[in-house]
Amino acid sequence: MIDIHNHILPAIDDGAKSVEESLEMAQVALKDGVTVVVATPHSSDLEALPAGTYDSRLEEVRLALKEQGLALKVVSGLENYLTLYLSKRWQSGEALTLGDGRYMLVEFPLSQYPLYTDEALFDLQIKGVTPIIAHPERNEAIQQDVGRLVKLVERGMLSQITTASLLGDFGSTAKRVAEMLLARNLAHIIATDAHVPHGNRSPVLSEGVAAAVRIVGREKAMAMVTAVPEAILAGKAVAVEPPVAARPRWAFWRR
Repeated sequence: MIDIHNHILPAIDDGAKSVEESLEMAQVALKDGVTVVVATPHSSDLEALPAGTYDSRLEEVRLALKEQGLALKVVSGLENYLTLYLSKRWQSGEALTLGDGRYMLVEFPLSQYPLYTDEALFDLQIKGVTPIIAHPERNEAIQQDVGRLVKLVERGMLSQITTASLLGDFGSTAKRVAEMLLARNLAHIIATDAHVPHGNRSPVLSEGVAAAVRIVGREKAMAMVTAVPEAILAGKAVAVEPPVAARPRWAFWRR
C-alpha cells in the first residue's frame, strides 16, 4: 500500500518529534503493509524553519531507515496550505508536489472555504498541476455544502480522505461525510495523515481500507491505496468515476 499523506519527518511540524519516532512510525507502517510513504509536513510550519530543513530531514530519515534495514520508501511531498498565490509558491519552489510530479496535496482551512479557492486551484491546473484536496470531510464548509467539493471534482481535481475520519476519531460528522464521499465517488485516495506511531493518528492504513470496503467494495477500496496513489506518484492520469447525485431526503419513503 502507498500512503500519500504522512507527517513522518521529524521536528518540522506536529508530526514525528525525532528520528527515533520516525523510525517507529515506519515500523508500524511496514507491519501494516505500507511500502511507500509520502512525507507531507505542513507547509506553514516549514516556512518558519531555515532553508534546506526539508531536504536535510528527508535524507536523515532515509539514511536511518537504511541503517535499520527498514524497507520503507519515503517520497518527497508537502501538505500545502491553500493561499491565493499557491501556484506562484510552487513555481518558486516553496510549494511541493507529491514526488516532484504533477499532483499537489492542498490543505484548506478547517472551518472555511476561502473566496479565492476556485481561482487558486484553477491557476494550478492551468500550470499543469492537479490539486488533491486533503481530508475534505473535516472541512466545516464542505460538511455543510458538499456541492463545493463536487464542483472541484468535476473540474478534474481529486480528494483524499483519512483513515481516522472513517473510524470516527474526528467525530460523527467527519465520519458521516467521509462515508458519503465514498458513496458518491467524491473520494479517490485513502491516507493516514499520520502524526504519531500509535493511537488514532498512527500510520495504519488497513483499517481505513476495511471501513471503505463496506461502502465501495474491496476492489475499489484497495485501488485507493494502491493503483491510484501509484499513478499519482508516476505522474499518470487518474481515471475517476463521475460524482453520484445526492439522494433526495424524501427517498427513504420509497424504500
